[in-house]
Amino acid sequence: MRVKFCGTASLADMQCAIDAGCDAVGFIMGVTHRSCDFVTPDDAAEMVRHLPPFIEPVAVTHLQETEALIRLVKDSRCTTLQVQDTVEPSEIDRIRDALPYVRIIKAVHVMDESAITTAKRYELHADALILDTRTAEKLGGTGIPHDWNISARIVADSAIPVILAGGLTPENVREAIRKVRPYGVDVHTGVKRDGVRNPERTLAFAREARNAPVED
Repeated sequence: MRVKFCGTASLADMQCAIDAGCDAVGFIMGVTHRSCDFVTPDDAAEMVRHLPPFIEPVAVTHLQETEALIRLVKDSRCTTLQVQDTVEPSEIDRIRDALPYVRIIKAVHVMDESAITTAKRYELHADALILDTRTAEKLGGTGIPHDWNISARIVADSAIPVILAGGLTPENVREAIRKVRPYGVDVHTGVKRDGVRNPERTLAFAREARNAPVED
């Protein structure tokens, strides 16, 4: 099971994820709502410079304008782009043409069964989907789980990898994986303690995810 730790805001955060054996780290940039883990593209580029081989740096953003998204990826030196807000499939194709080396992950917010149709809409344009939770104020990082039954239906019918996010913790990730069977899992607030990424919870999350059953 692949594991991504999102909201990497410092070298200490990044080292915590590395020590847990992560596959990817997410840098939150270009936000439209307040985030305590926001970093600038220059901050992210500096951290990426210290990232060991075989760990993917992911630019996680709320931006929607195509040229701004392209510039963000270039400035941050990330090799994967995670689009959290609404961007038309045709614009994702434009980003791909401009940045052919970049993998594009499109967020699908699982609020009800309409997420199934949304996921299908992006399937031919993104490299992967990430199933997340949103509120009126936040596009991610809510700490709120969504309906895993809907997520499982999306995973079962998807032609591309699907990553599960939204309210995951060391305590529930094993059950989430058993129910949804995603390609990977993504955690942000669930490994924090007192607002800071916690080494013990980060390690516990990775261990639980790796040891989760993939079959009943």
